[in-house]
Formats: sequence, structure tokens, C-alpha cells
Amino acid sequence: MDARTTAVGEQTGSLLMTLLDRRSSVPLAGARINCVWREGRISRLDADDKGHFRTTLPQGVYDLVISARGYLSLLVRGIGVLGGYNQHLTRALVPGEGQAPEGDPATAIGGFVTDRLGRPVANVTIHANSESGSNAYTTRTDKTGAYVLHGVVPDMYDLTVRSMERSLLKEHVPIAHVKHFVRMDLRLIQM
Repeated sequence: MDARTTAVGEQTGSLLMTLLDRRSSVPLAGARINCVWREGRISRLDADDKGHFRTTLPQGVYDLVISARGYLSLLVRGIGVLGGYNQHLTRALVPGEGQAPEGDPATAIGGFVTDRLGRPVANVTIHANSESGSNAYTTRTDKTGAYVLHGVVPDMYDLTVRSMERSLLKEHVPIAHVKHFVRMDLRLIQM
């Protein structure tokens, strides 16, 4: 089993987000999204009448500040954009006034899982468990073998690829800071 870390290049990925009212699940038309880049740049986006927004960004990690009239603002830290991948996320805002509390700074881990012949491995589980035991993140690969773990706080992690009850790969991943997206392409030698 082999894992490799790919240097972050100028690849881009797409982020499509659906914004909803948490109580009624009605789309939040006209919500405003401020996308904060790690170097401090801010991009402003507006949701359409169905509560969707779509953007193409360089591979990396971003914080999103989502606001709409009559709702608490939502800060979503550590949203990862994986180069060459189109991902869809859904978030819900709570009706009310004022500001939601800020979260801890975070980053994201993502990449593609392939078999020994380079073919995508779909529907395997990716677990990242911190050695301190205080943080755990889980996701599944899609049909292209892509995965992204969002909101990962700094710590030392054991990253495990599992299919059913069988562990296929285990790697140690140190997350020392939150400035960069951690690209981890994984190749499974044995299935």
C-alpha cells in the first residue's frame, strides 16, 4: 500500500453550495457569501433564487461567512477545494438576529483514492482520527475516488481507508497549521 502527497499546484475545483432555512428547509434566496482566502483576499458571492451558489477556486482551503437578512450569520471554517473535482455542500442558517460564535481555525484534507492500476476507488470510507483522541472526521469517496474532509483542526492524525470492516491503508498525517490545503492522493496496492 502506498500513499503520496501531491504538491499544491494551480489546479482549480468547483464548489457548489445549497443554503437552506434550518427550520423549514426552504432555499435561502439572495444569501451573501464571503469567501476568505488564506492570504486574506475576500471574494463575495450571492446565492440565486434557489439558494445555490457556484464558484471555481484554486485548490486550497477557505473560510466561508454566510449571511442573509433575518438569519444568524454562519462561519464555516476549513472548506477544502480539491483540484479537478466538483463538490456539492449543503448548509442551513438559523433564523434570528446577531452573530453566530466563531469556530476554531481549520483546514481540509483531500485527494483521490486509486487502485494499483490507477483506477478510481469509489465508496470507501476515509477516517481521520487525532492521536489526542479529541477530533475525528469521516467521509466516503465518490465515483471518481475523490474525498475531502472539511474543518480539520491542527493535530496529528491517523488517516485510514476502510471498505466494510477491512482496513486497506493507514497513514500518519501531521496538521501543524491551517494555511494550506493538505492534498493526500492514496494508492491502494492490495484490495
